[in-house]
Amino acid sequence: MQGTSNINYLEFDQLADQSHFLAHKVADILQSQITRNEQASLAVSGGSTPKKLFTLLSLIDIEWQKVTITLVDDRWLPADHKDSNQQLVAQNLLQNYAAKAHFIGLYHSDLAADQAIPTINSHFSNVALPFDVILLGMGNDGHTASLFPCCQQIDAGLATSDLYLATHPNTAEYARISLSADAIDQAKNLFLQIKGTDKQRTLSTALAGDNVREMPIRRFLNNKITVLWCP
Repeated sequence: MQGTSNINYLEFDQLADQSHFLAHKVADILQSQITRNEQASLAVSGGSTPKKLFTLLSLIDIEWQKVTITLVDDRWLPADHKDSNQQLVAQNLLQNYAAKAHFIGLYHSDLAADQAIPTINSHFSNVALPFDVILLGMGNDGHTASLFPCCQQIDAGLATSDLYLATHPNTAEYARISLSADAIDQAKNLFLQIKGTDKQRTLSTALAGDNVREMPIRRFLNNKITVLWCP
């Protein structure tokens, strides 16, 4: 693929191979951080692509009781809603060995998304930051996390030093909670898992330009990120 010289870019023949590689890579990083610091942190994204990764990761026996897992972003929905990323993670990652991990969700039923930000950010006061691993996804509009080019909060998302913020995309349902670009930038290890020719085209478009507001994923397409693609 053209234009990938600025990033660590890996291609796989199928999703199973990609997921297996990334699961073991993430597990190794987490266990290494635990050995060094007695704790580790992981922020994950939703969608259908990482489901296989989550299942494989949950089956790797590391010291999960010393790992904090949270979400890169989520829709402002109850945890049992079918469109909640928290439900996706609970059903696919917080299983098997990984059931011992400490999970921090983002949704609060008694607050609106914007009102909940101080509370959400306070829940991470005892988590060693920056995150050891962040797993990103990418939409065909170039959004990542819930940093959508169409939302009024995009400038705040790209500028704030807060950990999380609320966003209200015009092209997607529901209010969202998202990691800020600054929080993603600071991750010790950053991965982008994508699948399909449409995402490959989107990645090519993103790499060909530099307008971050137009395609927020561009903020992170540097030599720090590892991009994994499969058909």
